[in-house]
Amino acid sequence: MDIRVDLDDPAAITDADPSGMLDAVEGFPGQVREALRIGGSELELPDPAGVRMVAVLGMGGSGISGDVVATLAGEAGLNLPVLTVKGYRVPSYIDKDSLVFAVSYSGNTEETLEGVRQVLDRGSKVVAVTSGGTLSAIAMKNDLPLLTVPGGFQPRASLGYLFVPILCVLERMGLASGITALLDEATGTLEERSAEYGWNSDFDSNPTKRLAKDLVGFVPVVYGSEGALSVAALRWKAQLNENAKVAAFHNSFPELNHNETVGWLNPPEVCSRFHLIVLRDRGEHPRIEKRIAITTDLLEESVGHITQVCARGSNTVEDLLDLIYFGDFTSVYLALALGEDPTPVERIQRLKDRLSE
Repeated sequence: MDIRVDLDDPAAITDADPSGMLDAVEGFPGQVREALRIGGSELELPDPAGVRMVAVLGMGGSGISGDVVATLAGEAGLNLPVLTVKGYRVPSYIDKDSLVFAVSYSGNTEETLEGVRQVLDRGSKVVAVTSGGTLSAIAMKNDLPLLTVPGGFQPRASLGYLFVPILCVLERMGLASGITALLDEATGTLEERSAEYGWNSDFDSNPTKRLAKDLVGFVPVVYGSEGALSVAALRWKAQLNENAKVAAFHNSFPELNHNETVGWLNPPEVCSRFHLIVLRDRGEHPRIEKRIAITTDLLEESVGHITQVCARGSNTVEDLLDLIYFGDFTSVYLALALGEDPTPVERIQRLKDRLSE
């Protein structure tokens, strides 16, 4: 399958990406910096006394913010469970002793709005994160803390605006500590990666462009391992779906070794059309490291390609954001290589239109 856009041709990229998704992705470091400011804005926050768990309500590009917060809870010194709720029904144990972040970039995500109504009825302590819409109106009507983020982006291109303020609030409430400093430091690493992954970096020097080229004609399957890398794998899968408009899947070690490893046999002609991407970091459990080595050896003759992508941060925050940034760029370059406009998500819009009938 041929590449339809020269990834080193700025004019061709501009034509193929009229809404500027690549620019939005490249702006992630600045987004994190601005989100730190938003999260630190003067706002009357809930009383942390009696809070026994944290929940994040959100779907899709907004919901991933909860997964990021949950996986960084340890780095933030948060000694409370964090649950991400992705659906209409909020578990009954999320009650008056729960701190709930309602996250909807548009402010109109129907599942999240339904969840907000449930937790308000239960007396939960609620904080809203949105660019506007119905969620903003609900927050103002109920005198809820409201973190308003800039509009005009696709939700999936707004991750920094959505997860960073949550961590800032947790720190300001005294439930977490040190996380804003780690995020601030991570922006420096992201800015270095921007020069390496950005569209002005030529193909031979840019690992995200090279991986995108290698993915053309294959179905990506992204493997992480328990914790941060599992969240990174989920983000890669979703970005490949929405930006590149390709089927993509994800799983995590060690769970995948108890089922999926066996499945890469039949039908062999189908298995050979998959490209396995394994996300790595320096903090892997020794047994995970061994499992990855054995698994990739076992699958080498079954799948079409195996690529390992290693995080290069100095801590878990930098590792996770580095891998997310790598995957975001790769997904957009793959879209361009396939001749797809990375911004529109036509089928999601058609789904919403039919649901509203």
